Amino acid sequence: MPTDHASNGACTSSGMPSAIKRRRTSSRDTLENTNAVADMHIDDVVTVPVIGKVTAIQDVPKWQETTEASFGGIVAIRFTQPIAFDTDSPLCSLATGFIVDAQRGIILTNRHVVGTGPFVGEAVMHDHEVVEVQALYRDPIHDFGFLKFDPSHIKYMKLVEIPLAPEQARVGIDVRIIGNDAGEKLSILAGSISRIDRNVPEYGHMTYNDLNTFYLQSAAALSGGSSGSPVIDIEGRAVALQAGGRSHEATNFFFPLDRVQRALKLIQDGKPVLRGSIQTRFKYVPFEVAQKLGLPEETEAMVRQVRPHGIGMLMVATLLPGGPGSLAGLEESDVLLRINGDIVTHFVSLEDILDSHIGRTIDVTVVRGGETVEVSVAVQDMCKLTPSRLVTFGGCVVHDLSYQLAYTCALPLRGVFMTTSGDCLPDMDDSQGIIIDRINEHAVSNIDEFVEVLRKIPDHEPTTIVSYTITDIHTKESTMVSLTHQWNQINMYTHNNSTGLWDRTKIKWSPRPTDIKPVNVRLPELTDPRAGKAAKLMQSIVSVFCGFPLSIEGINKPRAADYGVVVDAARGLVVVSRRTVLLSLCDIYITIANSLCIPATLRFMHPEHNFAIIQYDTKRIGDSNICAATLSTKRPQQGDPAYMVTFNRTSNTMCVNTVVSDMWDISITPQFLPHWRCTNTETVHYESKLLSDFRFGLVGDADGCVQCIWMPFMKTHKLDMTAGLPTRYILPALDALRRDEEPQLRRLCIEVEPLSLIAARAGGLSDSRLEEIQHANPDRNMLFIIQRIELLSKAHGVLQDLDIIVSINGKLMLHIDDLNVQYTHDALDLVILRNRSEMHLRVETTAYDGGVNKLVFWSGAIFQAPYMALRQQSSNAPSGVYCTDVASGSPADQYELMASYWITHINGVATPDLASFEQAVRQCPDRTYARVRIVSFDLEPAVLTVKTCYHYWPTSTLTKDASTESGWRSSNEN
Repeated sequence: MPTDHASNGACTSSGMPSAIKRRRTSSRDTLENTNAVADMHIDDVVTVPVIGKVTAIQDVPKWQETTEASFGGIVAIRFTQPIAFDTDSPLCSLATGFIVDAQRGIILTNRHVVGTGPFVGEAVMHDHEVVEVQALYRDPIHDFGFLKFDPSHIKYMKLVEIPLAPEQARVGIDVRIIGNDAGEKLSILAGSISRIDRNVPEYGHMTYNDLNTFYLQSAAALSGGSSGSPVIDIEGRAVALQAGGRSHEATNFFFPLDRVQRALKLIQDGKPVLRGSIQTRFKYVPFEVAQKLGLPEETEAMVRQVRPHGIGMLMVATLLPGGPGSLAGLEESDVLLRINGDIVTHFVSLEDILDSHIGRTIDVTVVRGGETVEVSVAVQDMCKLTPSRLVTFGGCVVHDLSYQLAYTCALPLRGVFMTTSGDCLPDMDDSQGIIIDRINEHAVSNIDEFVEVLRKIPDHEPTTIVSYTITDIHTKESTMVSLTHQWNQINMYTHNNSTGLWDRTKIKWSPRPTDIKPVNVRLPELTDPRAGKAAKLMQSIVSVFCGFPLSIEGINKPRAADYGVVVDAARGLVVVSRRTVLLSLCDIYITIANSLCIPATLRFMHPEHNFAIIQYDTKRIGDSNICAATLSTKRPQQGDPAYMVTFNRTSNTMCVNTVVSDMWDISITPQFLPHWRCTNTETVHYESKLLSDFRFGLVGDADGCVQCIWMPFMKTHKLDMTAGLPTRYILPALDALRRDEEPQLRRLCIEVEPLSLIAARAGGLSDSRLEEIQHANPDRNMLFIIQRIELLSKAHGVLQDLDIIVSINGKLMLHIDDLNVQYTHDALDLVILRNRSEMHLRVETTAYDGGVNKLVFWSGAIFQAPYMALRQQSSNAPSGVYCTDVASGSPADQYELMASYWITHINGVATPDLASFEQAVRQCPDRTYARVRIVSFDLEPAVLTVKTCYHYWPTSTLTKDASTESGWRSSNEN
């Protein structure tokens, strides 16, 4: 992960905030590659020599001896956070840690490395031995945590334990930061401590921020990956923990080790690390600020006498509403004077008192506007304020609001926080921090209430989620969604203190049965007299929403929405653009008259033309004025009058009258990653430029029949083009569905483009053929050239790229529609031009399989057979297994198994198809490395090693099954 950047509120000389960053870097360019690690090897030092005091002249060799003695105690940490939690997204990254207890195998690092959610990691020792590490402890608020490993697994190196010496952190001492800086194993950077009483750095909004502690400041130019590095003094003692720094400046922030030392001692003694809280954030302010807040002069003099080395006092900065501090009567800007009679001006003494009074009350004395105020405050257990459970469904992750986020935004410590909205709630912007207020009429204040409401919602029932963001608690938003249990399995993860893992429990989704009650709907009518007979077409337009639970076939959009046209009201058949129905694996909903939302099923997706046919249950609709559009069989001609009915930007009906200006064959440039494109299709264009303002419309003729559908064509994920699709392309599939038959297509599996006759002559077209073509097609002097031939098709190896098609089944191919004969023939007789000579070929067609029919999930990646767009854009198929998507924070992500890779072998076993691949990966034991031989999209071979983690990333399959309600069947997980 790139190093985090955020503002700390300070200003540079230019007056702009300076960025602060946490030291964490991506595994892409760090110790992820063990060969790269080996190239940076440093001679092993297995023992720490006894080091005495030296003079300044001896500092250089002394530092060399000290740093070398420390190497055996410093480790590189490769880790993943597999599930989003709190402010952390799923990620794979690299950091540093150091051994603080060699006998028990305890490593100290940062909290933002260990994280507050699920963690999977391993430590790379100085001699490159690798051991798994588990999260042992992470502080609820401070930036430190402990990892645990089994010391018996280290066989070749004597472990070095780096002692903690927080009392040695003083202004002016020279230090060395030793760790994985910017991916360099055991980089050593020099610096000196310039401050030991700095307030906590502010890393920014929606990220981790510490509180109620001092930080140390130093001048040292570090970059990503140094998180968790020890700050070593010349005696080889750790005086601080590297935590963060300011970008573009040689300024770094170290976490003091006072609280670390206490926590380590308790863990070593087998005792719980108790942490007290009054839900109050304090800030250290100098005496001059305290004076402005009303601190009396005599009180300041008394404090200075008791604390002669202090330069300030603690001030109440934030009180959580409803927290103990707020309820007791503390107020912001109160200056803390005493607790239980003792003067408290330091964070360490403050936390000592809180940690030792959990479940009891403390007497707090503050100065408020020159007056002394005494209150009694109840001390809570801070560990119980930290969420230890999370819920996932449909890619969404929710948990109780954390103490971390509550104090960042001064919110009451209650509510359900959505850390990521996933694919099923794409309209909810999780970047601002979403808090769920209620679901339908049910208020939810914690995840137990959330789950209890969610699990009872029936499939496809419109559900209203009311939420607000932590940055704007005044504005509530309402989002309507429809969920299905097929794609939205509810899982509860609970932190296991003994293993450090988060154990999963599947929550049974029990949708209550609902009777289908027909709803009366009235579609808007077009009263514009200019529309003529085409006005009735407005009563056939509906809205279509399509959600994609998985990213496959080069499509990484969670949803798409547009209009569709009802073409058979009795059967509930609707035609929609393939820009809307991008994948066969999807949830589809139709909205009628903006008043009724009902589910629909996919009946047909055309492999080349830009349309799909979906179907809704007509029993859900009562009395309505839905009028099925009549599709024209005629090919539009230049100059034909056209009447387009559509909705304007305010959703009002309107009509645009125009004439046909031209027809041309669509050409969409292939993209990486390959995704579906419309090919071999003629599109219709019109004279009026107004049509470019609309994404959808029905273009009728004078008789009120639809001659074409104005619709979007997908170019890239973010870029569309609009054109008219002639309705004659739709009729064959529609007629089959009306006969209650499944449309059956065969394909030549080629992509052609127009070719001028002069280019054809250069390719060997004879004069006699030229005269024949010109006579047969006087208005269009062109032929067609083959641009691509799909791999694995029957035409592949028979036809070749750049073949010029002269005729099909004895008929000159003068129009793109002449290729449509492929859909109904088992073989075609082609005359082509190749190498300036005519050739007669008989080419078999390939049955259209309807798209993806099976997916395999392994180590966080999705694998499928080569799909149509991939076969179109590839010149070779190294395997029948293709990686189509990789989840962030997964083993596949960590070990650089990327989407667009072909998989040829697993542990030396060939995987020519999905069945053999599934069998091979199911034989890979958990927490072991699998050798994965891959071939990149550009046909470059390589071997990767992927370490399995079935606890969070089990192996499973998804298979098309028409007998199931959703059309897909899931396999058991391993």
